[in-house]
Amino acid sequence: MTVIATAGHVDHGKSSLVRALTGTDPDRWEEEKRRGMTIDLGFASMVLPSGAVASFIDVPGH
Repeated sequence: MTVIATAGHVDHGKSSLVRALTGTDPDRWEEEKRRGMTIDLGFASMVLPSGAVASFIDVPGH
């Protein structure tokens, strides 16, 4: 398994990138959705064409 973490300043598209790659919204709390920002770590994963699994950790940017 490969683990990839996002890092960057607030509002630079980290969660959007994870969502686009995996189809999973890493912002799972209602407060995160309401405020439009990641508050706590988010997680998502996907199966690569090779069959390997890539897991993503979405880190808040603030």
